[in-house]
Amino acid sequence: MIRNVPIIAFEGTNASGKTTLIYSVASRLKERGVICEILGEPGRYSPMSEEVLLYGKGSFDLPIQTEILAMHMVQSVRATKSTSLIIADRTPINTLAYTDLLVKPESKNDEELIEVSHRMAAIWTAYYDKIFYCQDFFCPIQDDVIRQDDLEFKKVLDTKTRELYQKAGLELVFLPKDLSLEERTAFVLDELRDFI
Repeated sequence: MIRNVPIIAFEGTNASGKTTLIYSVASRLKERGVICEILGEPGRYSPMSEEVLLYGKGSFDLPIQTEILAMHMVQSVRATKSTSLIIADRTPINTLAYTDLLVKPESKNDEELIEVSHRMAAIWTAYYDKIFYCQDFFCPIQDDVIRQDDLEFKKVLDTKTRELYQKAGLELVFLPKDLSLEERTAFVLDELRDFI
């Protein structure tokens, strides 16, 4: 909990159904009168990330990753002002998995910042009440070399993310595979019965 507001998150690779599930869960909670705030993945809303992803300017470096980590925390605190449940698309642990895979420290300061960021991400993520891990993959990729490379990176990222959760001693609730959206939503709502 953050400021007495429960916070849950959804993790998993891109195309694992996180966002669809988040909106399905939020819709069902709204029907029950629960006021939810959905926090989008900060990396998608960072102007710095946009420069790299959309315009090909630069690469993901330590300042960008630090901004995304900070955005996770700031969004969470701000959401407590007007909601009774926070639902986050990913956690700071995921940001650190990207950092470990994409950023090469160039100085002692960089190394220390990454080390501190790991501790901060683990401590902050421990405030989350439940973290659901989506294991499915809904977009099979065929005959697309670029996306196939991206798929390979996503597998490495998925492994790294799980390792960081384990290292931090944080529990994940794994969604069973091959469920329909309605079944996945029901599973999550059952897990949240103590919060709603």
